Amino acid sequence: MLVGNRVWLPFVRARNYMRSRQSLLDYSLTYLYRMAERYRG
Repeated sequence: MLVGNRVWLPFVRARNYMRSRQSLLDYSLTYLYRMAERYRG
């Protein structure tokens, strides 16, 4: 069980890291889009 956790921990961290990066990217893109809409409008 402990060895399995040690094996899976890096994968879980990688998934969480990618997910956080993706959410951050989506947030920044949405923010830029809103700013563009505000300037255009």
